[in-house]
Amino acid sequence: MFVETDGNCEALFRLLMDAGVDGIWPLERVAGMDPVRIRKEYGRDLRLTGGVDKMELAKDKKAIDRHLASLVPLIEEGGFIPTVDHTVPPDVSLENILYYFKRKDDLLWGRF
Repeated sequence: MFVETDGNCEALFRLLMDAGVDGIWPLERVAGMDPVRIRKEYGRDLRLTGGVDKMELAKDKKAIDRHLASLVPLIEEGGFIPTVDHTVPPDVSLENILYYFKRKDDLLWGRF
């Protein structure tokens, strides 16, 4: 069972897991929700979605690649789906969002 959250609700994770929740969506990076750190803390018993920092998407292609590369260990381990939380801000160019989609596809298919 997944729970949709906003902000940083990590203080509730153990309670949610004890109640049968095994997934959290989305992990908002701007709220301090780092999927790598959360995975280390809670293991694979907690499935994760989100964790893509939309602020990185507003930078350049190298920043997007660096950010996605940091998620590779979670992708390989499983139980994690990288997504942008909620909406993409207007300062992310169309070129960058299309690049992100292409590179995320590469990442998920093992071509990154």
